[in-house]
Amino acid sequence: MADYKDIHGTTVRNNDGILTSAKTGELFYDSTNRNFSYRYPNVTSAGAWATAANMNTARAYNFGTAGIKTAALNFGGNLDPGGRTGKTESYDGSTWTEVADLNDTRYGNDGAGTYTAAIAMGGNAPGFTGNTEIWDGSSWTEVGNLNTGRSRLACAGTSTATIAMGGRAPSVTAVAETWNGSAWTEVGDLNTARSQLGGAGTSTDALGFAGSPETGATESWNGSAWTEVADINTARIAMGSGGTSTSAFAAGGEPKTGKTELWNGTSWSEDTDLNVARQTLGGTGANNTAALACGGDAPGQSPSYVAATEEFTGAGAPIGGWATSTSLNTAREALAAVGTYTSILAFGGEIPPTGVTGVTESWDGSSWTEVADLNTVRRTLAGAGASNTSALAFGGWGPSIYDNTETWNGSSWTEVADINNARVKINNSGAGTQTSALLASGANPTGVEGGLALCETWNGSSWTEVGDLNNARYGASTTGANNTAALCFGGFDPPPAPSNRVTDTELWNGSSWTEVSNLNAARDNAGSSGTSTAALCIGGANPPSAPRTGATEVWSGSTWVEEGDLNTARTTSADGTTTNTLAAGGNTPPYTGVVEEWTNTSTATKVLTD
Repeated sequence: MADYKDIHGTTVRNNDGILTSAKTGELFYDSTNRNFSYRYPNVTSAGAWATAANMNTARAYNFGTAGIKTAALNFGGNLDPGGRTGKTESYDGSTWTEVADLNDTRYGNDGAGTYTAAIAMGGNAPGFTGNTEIWDGSSWTEVGNLNTGRSRLACAGTSTATIAMGGRAPSVTAVAETWNGSAWTEVGDLNTARSQLGGAGTSTDALGFAGSPETGATESWNGSAWTEVADINTARIAMGSGGTSTSAFAAGGEPKTGKTELWNGTSWSEDTDLNVARQTLGGTGANNTAALACGGDAPGQSPSYVAATEEFTGAGAPIGGWATSTSLNTAREALAAVGTYTSILAFGGEIPPTGVTGVTESWDGSSWTEVADLNTVRRTLAGAGASNTSALAFGGWGPSIYDNTETWNGSSWTEVADINNARVKINNSGAGTQTSALLASGANPTGVEGGLALCETWNGSSWTEVGDLNNARYGASTTGANNTAALCFGGFDPPPAPSNRVTDTELWNGSSWTEVSNLNAARDNAGSSGTSTAALCIGGANPPSAPRTGATEVWSGSTWVEEGDLNTARTTSADGTTTNTLAAGGNTPPYTGVVEEWTNTSTATKVLTD
């Protein structure tokens, strides 16, 4: 007997399996699994801290920090060795730059405002001070002092409207004062006297929380009085903090921790820890979804004072994802792949136990076609190119060590000028195009275990030695648009180095390499794609903790953030952009022909249940 659906039909689409083409929120019926489902954007369920560029000078002990995640200022603090400092650094979202020092060297100070208009007050200089200084974007000017000189206080607001709260003077105090742009006025005291507390908000709508003696107490300021509200979950002192009275964060603190808590206006909730646990650090941010933590004391590290900077992004950020695509015709490892998402050339590699190969395959966006082999069969080679009709292959080994360079015109390979320095294990160390390429790193070809810092550029006809990497290694990954702008990351730095796989990231500007923010996870033989300002690090290896990984990190131009993993963890070769990339073959182990496609946004499927 026919049922209602057979007679009248359905208002939703019927599909044999998940309907991947469904629009966001569109309901469909999965006839294979016999359920109703819909698709929705895949976003992070928790916040994440990403490693950013180090400060120029490591420091700790409650120095002042002002601004937002991408435009910040820090000032004062303590050096080890060196003692009190007036050092000031400005952050533009990618690098810290030293600017004019405070007039008074001090630690235990605090500050508020922006990176072009800030205020610094209090501290130990030595002795408890009320000194206040205003930053105008280029220099500090001394203005009216706090009424109560003190150290290790907190504040909130701007350079013209600030509230300073708590501190030590020399005993712990509850005193609060407001600044109106010209003078400080004492206002209502905190309910709980304390020092080394956190602060957020404005001069008329602020939050004070945690502190010493160790407490989790949180108080809200309405412009005339303090009111106790919900305690922070982990009582602590000397944390990084910032935000508003309804959207604040607390990160790190003493005893040394990386714990991060977010305030939503009524309660605190724990979120993702800092990557580097520390205390007496600096912190600032517009709210609890965009924050910055810098410096601090990380006991157990050597030295314990750190320059580490981390950027926080709250939950709800889009997550990129990988989808399995058509496999290579010839499964292999240690190959090269260059081009774009819909036009890739994959060449060379190894097929254990058969050996090295010169097999070349062309991808047109839907299928792989075998084309003419390399003239010199090899593995662990590097490549550069814009498409499946314009590519460059260079270096590699097996059974010999090769300095050969070959160009691809869409139908055949032609040998051209050799690289100057033959080397092995240069997997994925090429960047650029057929006429403007770069080769960085590699392993010593003499049999002596050791990485190389050598770098060469290709101008379309010859190779030229240029500035070395700062950190020698092999199995590194390099990507970039041409031979004047590239990024090199990860790799293997053999013993006696303290850690073998590395997170080191370096930026090439056409003449020299500069160390920038490290990867979150050390690895070698990772796939790479993109440019020097927008790149992907894909998969790789870091035995024994991660023999093979699928972890994918996205480079924003200043920081690495981990996003969606490969479906098949492996070393791999890849090319494309941060929007669309293709990763082909590699070692899982064993060798594989698996191919996956990356998009910078992904969706998830929700199954409706009774």
